[in-house]
Amino acid sequence: MIISNVRLRGREGLYDVEVKDKKVVSIRPHESGSGDVNGMGMLFTSSFVVPHVHIDKVETGPIVEDKTVSIYQLGSAPAAAIDAAAEVKKHYNEESIYSKVKLRLLEAVKYGVTDIRAFVDVDSYAGLTGLRGVKRARDELADLINVQLVAFPQQGILRDKGAEDIIKDALKNGADVVGGIPWIEKEENQLEHIRIALTIAKEEKKPAAFLVDDAPDPKLRTVEMLAEETVRLGLVGQVEACHARALELYEKERLRKALDLIKQAGISLITNPHTGRYHLPVREAISAGVNVALGQDDCNDAYYPYGRCNMLEVGFLASHLLFMMGKDERETIMDMITVRAGEAIGVKGLGVYEGAPASLVLLKHDNVRDSLRYHDGVLLSMNRGRLVYGEI
Repeated sequence: MIISNVRLRGREGLYDVEVKDKKVVSIRPHESGSGDVNGMGMLFTSSFVVPHVHIDKVETGPIVEDKTVSIYQLGSAPAAAIDAAAEVKKHYNEESIYSKVKLRLLEAVKYGVTDIRAFVDVDSYAGLTGLRGVKRARDELADLINVQLVAFPQQGILRDKGAEDIIKDALKNGADVVGGIPWIEKEENQLEHIRIALTIAKEEKKPAAFLVDDAPDPKLRTVEMLAEETVRLGLVGQVEACHARALELYEKERLRKALDLIKQAGISLITNPHTGRYHLPVREAISAGVNVALGQDDCNDAYYPYGRCNMLEVGFLASHLLFMMGKDERETIMDMITVRAGEAIGVKGLGVYEGAPASLVLLKHDNVRDSLRYHDGVLLSMNRGRLVYGEI
């Protein structure tokens, strides 16, 4: 298939891009009348990636949001918000979760997302109910979108007895990634939480994904512990860490040392500035050589009343909240929802170049600025060479 008459990031002029056998096989200057699809001069770029979203909780916000949204968003009592949000899991039903997740994944396809790392609660509250519902939707839509399932112990491991065994059961029943949330534990148990989760990941040969330091408290240091343990266990490059909001409050030298540790561990940081008042220092982290990406985090749940896995929308919000609106900064924002997000979850090599995987989108505008400004979806989306969505 040849997508003709398109603009590419970082290049002047118009191009024809040929895709074959799941790869980009050629890029050449546009020739009039060539191609299978006329891109009409719009921007052709790598597909979008969601490296962090709590997919099992979509559309559950009305159940408990009065008790949770404000105290989580403002950072006044995030741990209390998590405990209150556990109420949602009393309403878990496999069929309902399957239906809601399927709709959200189909909407993500419409917005040009090809890859998602989906966190699913597996604990004494939810058991494997959420996992079974999400897995059904994931498997049914496997030809359209690639979904990695994180076995996520939302209520902790040490503080939620039995969670460790449930994580292991989840891995036997379709989960792809070992999850963790060490900052929710008592201080004396945080390191043990990390060690348990990483040991499971190493034994099962799985990547790991953690929520760390999700509160405005500079005493929190689970991201540093995670980096140290990642190196010690030989898991460099196999771990992502989401939130790390406490880093914003670290004094300068401590932040430098923490970011150096994170870089050594090959940990990707995922920030979600739209879901909380505090967020990790993105500029400093990128300058330190750390891979940083943007996540969706939530879609109408106990912590955030909006969200639809539209990563251009996430980028638009982040551009404001991080004050990254200059030309080069907009390009960085775009990288944080495409190539950097892919790198964070092991989807490597995204981009538009000869030999790249053909996970590509044709946007509705001819430049990054307007694509973020209007965040109005895509005209066409390809997943590993398969046309999965198209308006033209």
